Amino acid sequence: MTSTFKKLKTILHEKFSFHYDQVQLETQFELELGMDSREMLELFNEVETTFQIQIDLDEIDVLFECHPVLKIQDLVNYIQKKITLESFSNFDKT
Repeated sequence: MTSTFKKLKTILHEKFSFHYDQVQLETQFELELGMDSREMLELFNEVETTFQIQIDLDEIDVLFECHPVLKIQDLVNYIQKKITLESFSNFDKT
């Protein structure tokens, strides 16, 4: 289990009251957790704070287009990609 997944699982448990057993990599946000667009925006805000990344809503739209049924694994992959890109970008500035 990656640290990104562990942190995301903690956010979903503490902020949205999902039981840890409900949150698996293959869990679908909308169909299995019942999260609506407002809750997803709240989740994105929590993710930005926790992982110190900037989420581009245009990128999220593309993510939804590629994955109409968004799973936790999809968000974990996105977060890891953003962390890598932003750390590389910060490295370039020094």
